Amino acid sequence: MVYFLIVNYYSQDLIQQLIESIEANKKLEQPQCFEVYIVNNSPDDTEIHALKHLFPKINIFTATQNLGFGGGCNLGLQQIYEIDKNALVWLINPDATLDPDAIAYVSQCFEQDKAIAILGTGIRDRSKKIWFHKGDFNPWIGAINENLAQLVYEEKRELGTVRTISSRWVSGCSLILNLGKFDCCPEFNSHYFLYYEDADLCERYYQQGYHVAVTEAVLVTHGVSQITDRNRVVKYRHNTFSKLYFLSQHAKPTALWLNLIYMLVKILFRLLSDRAAALGRWQGYLDFLHQWIKR
Repeated sequence: MVYFLIVNYYSQDLIQQLIESIEANKKLEQPQCFEVYIVNNSPDDTEIHALKHLFPKINIFTATQNLGFGGGCNLGLQQIYEIDKNALVWLINPDATLDPDAIAYVSQCFEQDKAIAILGTGIRDRSKKIWFHKGDFNPWIGAINENLAQLVYEEKRELGTVRTISSRWVSGCSLILNLGKFDCCPEFNSHYFLYYEDADLCERYYQQGYHVAVTEAVLVTHGVSQITDRNRVVKYRHNTFSKLYFLSQHAKPTALWLNLIYMLVKILFRLLSDRAAALGRWQGYLDFLHQWIKR
């Protein structure tokens, strides 16, 4: 069984489009092959419950406060883990949609390679450009990159010829956890409110020997930053803090220092061209320094 886990933050219209794309997969899969779980991370957003009228079988859980993406996922993962410890849990962004054959393709990936614990998918943006394919991480310089070089033409994919590629990390925009491979319920690190929680999750389990992979085919379309761009200062604040925190946990000390210097220079230059980005990055920079000093 595939459980789709969606974290809502005032995103009812986007989630409706997402669920419609999930429902479209019924043409290729059995009607009861999946369930949809929504964690409502905006407790005063009552409009999200209107989706129950359109999709009566969805499950909605409301958090007591905004837990961030990772925290919202943790709440949903615990609910699903109690029900089915062997589930495939597909974390999917509200501003994403699935291709009609996505569930069938992913199911075949897990049948073909039973060692996969974490599987990401190829992702395109709304303009059809490749947005994510394969994640790399260099702990010596602190580079957290998205490698698109191995991507094949997506229109050539055929069911029955699925392929996966080993990846250091995969995007949380579309990430499937094979719960049966874990000794206990996998969790995101609560220090990450937004950004890099996916890279951290993958890196922690990669270091423990778990198999992390990504689909060779592009299966998901992402409306990049449709939600986070609502407040760019907050976006850059979380992005900056989370990247520096990730490096403090997983990179070499020299890589962290190099990135601290680089980030400071970047903030100064941004003051001339993008004050919102500069302010957000500066706030995130200070947030990290306060956290780092208190270690």
